[in-house]
Amino acid sequence: MAERVIVSVASEARGRVRVDLVDGDGWKRLREPGGGLGDAERAALQRLAGFSKFEGKAGQALPWSGGDGVAGLVVGRERAGSPTQSLRSAAAAAAQLLADGCRAALFAPSGGGGSEAAVAAVGALAEGLLLSGYRFRRSGKAEPERAPLDVAIVTDLPPDAAARAVERARAVVAGVTLARDLVNAPAAELGPDELADAAVAVAKRHSFEVEVVRGAEVAARGFRMVAAVGRASAKPPTVTLIRRGAGPPALALVGKGVTFDSGGLDLKPADAMELMRKDMGGAATVIGALDAIGRLGVALPFVAALPSAENMVGPDSFRPGDVLTAYDGTTVEIGNTDAEGRLLLADAFGWARAQEPARLIDYATLTGAARVALGPDLPALFCSDDTLSKSVEECARAGDEPLWRMPLHDGYDKSLDTPFADVSHVGSEKRAGAITAALFLRRFTGGLPWAHVDLYAWEDRGRPETPKGGNGMGVRTLLRLAEQFSAGAG
Repeated sequence: MAERVIVSVASEARGRVRVDLVDGDGWKRLREPGGGLGDAERAALQRLAGFSKFEGKAGQALPWSGGDGVAGLVVGRERAGSPTQSLRSAAAAAAQLLADGCRAALFAPSGGGGSEAAVAAVGALAEGLLLSGYRFRRSGKAEPERAPLDVAIVTDLPPDAAARAVERARAVVAGVTLARDLVNAPAAELGPDELADAAVAVAKRHSFEVEVVRGAEVAARGFRMVAAVGRASAKPPTVTLIRRGAGPPALALVGKGVTFDSGGLDLKPADAMELMRKDMGGAATVIGALDAIGRLGVALPFVAALPSAENMVGPDSFRPGDVLTAYDGTTVEIGNTDAEGRLLLADAFGWARAQEPARLIDYATLTGAARVALGPDLPALFCSDDTLSKSVEECARAGDEPLWRMPLHDGYDKSLDTPFADVSHVGSEKRAGAITAALFLRRFTGGLPWAHVDLYAWEDRGRPETPKGGNGMGVRTLLRLAEQFSAGAG
């Protein structure tokens, strides 16, 4: 199917509907001499100003026509916060207001020449335009044919720099879209096998080495806790292992891939199960990021591990009080079967450590406690290394995916002690659940510089660039980290 939006770059708007994104009173400058409009266009805006309540606020739009077939659209954007996020969201909103088949010119902020900020602005506009048409395409449902919207971003950037910014945006959007599609897919359609197949498709597309461990082989290969979590499901567990480059990797990535979480014998209430299709959001984030990394040819040696299982109820369900043996030989007492994700991650950490990476990063929809503390939009970051934490935080800010560092408070670690195993997988203290989950994971890192991102992976309300559903958060951050580590700045 053709894309909803075709994006290019240009130095002028000839023959196209003009689209301006303004913040607050910035729209008034369009009516002034030298504001980029001719006399007829300025007069049209002046007439509209006489009766319109348009103030350039985010969510407001003002269409206008200056006669002789000249027309335009002014769209308000956020004045506060990240400029690139404001541009991304406003560009998406503008694209959704334009008719199918329209040829439009979207004006990038002027000035800055080839500056980093100017390049970032063009990239953000392109991402917003491309993401504006995202809809989850349900399998088997025919989509109506639509003439694509054709938008040229008008910029004073050098043409090569502008074109590179748009191409990078296409790679980012491809990764974000893939992550969203995986999260949005119903669990009946996307189980451990299908998640593994999606990762394999990305690996083959970019010539990464890949292996999928399936079914009975999962336990036989040492991923015993993954096997225990998945053994009550009719869909066998998988572990997908991906590698790029020979020798010790610069980065190991791990993503939690629980394709549905009933809670197991510690059964979730019905309303808590409703969104559990998204419990593989960490794995989806990693898969989407690897696709973007591959599309941009980032020369980073890495390994990735994607453990995947359904946590269901059945005659062979694992139980509270069971003692499992992790990949690295650590014995783990089960305290609550609804805390299964950390078991998958711990096994994957064991495999990743054996590859001798320079650093380890995991993404996981791990705890409700993190959402209580920080809400849905702000993932919790736990990090054992200040240098790595700084890199993650900087890349998250630059990608408009802010997160918040939380403490690995050593005083809570003793709550994981048990006389029956090396460690309990849930803390005896019922508070600080996100912290004790991270402290449990830290025991399996072997002292590696390690970052753990506990995220929601879902958009509840819907925004112009992100409809309700999987949001693909984390893809931009991981891509930027890969670029930074590849450049030797990590």
